[in-house]
Amino acid sequence: MAGKLSSEEKRAKLARAAMNVIWRDGYHAATIQTVAKEAGLPAGGVFYRFPKKHDLALAAMETMQDEFIPLLATIAPNGTPKQRVSVFFDYLDAMTPRRVMHGCPVGKLMLDLPGDTDFAPTRETGQAIFNALINWLADQMRQAGVSGDIAHKTAQRMIVRWQGAIVLAHAMNDRKILDDDINDLRQLAGDLMDR
Repeated sequence: MAGKLSSEEKRAKLARAAMNVIWRDGYHAATIQTVAKEAGLPAGGVFYRFPKKHDLALAAMETMQDEFIPLLATIAPNGTPKQRVSVFFDYLDAMTPRRVMHGCPVGKLMLDLPGDTDFAPTRETGQAIFNALINWLADQMRQAGVSGDIAHKTAQRMIVRWQGAIVLAHAMNDRKILDDDINDLRQLAGDLMDR
């Protein structure tokens, strides 16, 4: 028989469930009851740990941040910058089926957030995730000899293109859109880093 979950473990389980429900159903359609059911915990536990729905949104975004940003440091740590970027695009490619089905979890939540100040911490966390992606990619390019300004602008444009391709692939339910864009971005990065 499994042991009783600690309060911290319950909170983490609920935050992960919130991330999944919000990604699948959207922020506005997500309910406390759906999050509790996804986590396999009573709804009262959701209310106790996340008194307001915006607290749940922040927990979901922080879960994404806590999983994704550390992942960047594990990408081919002993490889060359070009090898790391290639593995990065492999990772994006591996995520494609879920992105086609549900969109980008960070982008989807960012687009769903109401404009009021209660959501500022969630918005800032989402921006930090995108900035980490851009900065990591730009850093790899700089390490390969691409000048700082060009590396940053190119990395930003690549993330913009990838996000746009996710939106279109999701809207059209067409994986090929995202596959083609990831392949184009991989080629663009490789060519730039080979100069």
